[in-house]
Amino acid sequence: MSKFIKQFKFPFIIFCFLFFIFPIFVFSEEILDKKSINKSFVIQEKNKAEELLKIKKQIKDETEKIIDLEKKSEIYKRNIEIKKAQQITLNGELDILETKISVVQNARERTQLKIKQVNLEIQSAELEILRQQAKMENQKEKIAEFIRIIYHLDQQSPLEILLLNNSISDYFNQVKFVKKIGYQVQEMLGKLQVNRGILKEDKKNLENQESKLENFKKEYKEKQIELEEQESIKEIFLKETKNSESKFQMLILAVKEEQDQVNAEIINLEKKLREKLKKELATEKETFFIWPVPKRGITATFHDPTYLFRKYFAHNAIDIKAQQGTSIVSAASGYVGRAKNAGMGYSYILIVHSNGFSTVYGHTLTSYVKEGDYVSQGQVIGLSGGMPGTPGAGRYSTGPHLHFEIRLDNNPVDPEKYLP
Repeated sequence: MSKFIKQFKFPFIIFCFLFFIFPIFVFSEEILDKKSINKSFVIQEKNKAEELLKIKKQIKDETEKIIDLEKKSEIYKRNIEIKKAQQITLNGELDILETKISVVQNARERTQLKIKQVNLEIQSAELEILRQQAKMENQKEKIAEFIRIIYHLDQQSPLEILLLNNSISDYFNQVKFVKKIGYQVQEMLGKLQVNRGILKEDKKNLENQESKLENFKKEYKEKQIELEEQESIKEIFLKETKNSESKFQMLILAVKEEQDQVNAEIINLEKKLREKLKKELATEKETFFIWPVPKRGITATFHDPTYLFRKYFAHNAIDIKAQQGTSIVSAASGYVGRAKNAGMGYSYILIVHSNGFSTVYGHTLTSYVKEGDYVSQGQVIGLSGGMPGTPGAGRYSTGPHLHFEIRLDNNPVDPEKYLP
């Protein structure tokens, strides 16, 4: 047997080289030269890239539509301010109401486009995730193939490799080739790690887009409610005035009379209660305020020059945007001076605080406190109203909001200067 091996040793080595080592060497060179790239992967990658381009174009188109609507919205708002500054007339107020409806319709349409845009962003993010996953799978397959080659080559001793090569030069070429594979594996592992990081970011982006989508859906529902409210306000206004200028002017005078009465009542009540609670209020060292309802925008500022009834009385408060039935919290700790339920008239809550401060919460739909109660800062004291034709709104209201006053030594001050 040993004689047979000695006799056929060289032919046997040639046979091994041709059928085992040479194919590995050639196949490996093809991989390193990227000649055997997965065609299916390339086609899929191309299709996904084209799809992504289409989605990005759609996103761009939606963005342009949103920008156009924002420009229109600014024009509407400017028109409202111009109308407010003009003489108070029935037609002028109707124009304002109709423009307000247009503003809300515009905002609703923008939100609808944003929902569409975010849905496209989600599609894009999902596609990017699929692309990264496909890239990583492709890289893993190549790394596995390289490792198999290295493993096969590693099974040979230096002597076997030397015997299987025609010359010392070929031997060193094969050693060099093995190193080259090692470098390629290192490089591909690095790329794989990078792609893992990109995939992680893509997944985070997808989560963010899904969260934005939920917020926009919520915003759309709010805009729908606001639109219905504005249309209802216009309907109530027309019913109240009967499209008559004289009836409109009478309505304004009725609102003035109501406000004058409330203001006189608040001044008198606060003075009496502060004297009565002098000892209790003295224990509070400092008075600071929080927002009585979530800060969603101010629809009328303190002494607003564009306030509808500015000709008849000053706006001694800020009107904070709040949906009908929003919880009102006490802006600071204190004692309830009045929790007036005026039925379909003007309902309000007065709270007296230390250091000469008091707060008034107007157009209240419901009150949860009674006169003489001590309330802590942040405690829910009632629900906001302001929708015309509902309890607590008064003779006429511009829509759902909280009328919020801060008074110092019984004189109205700008609440924005005291709120965080």
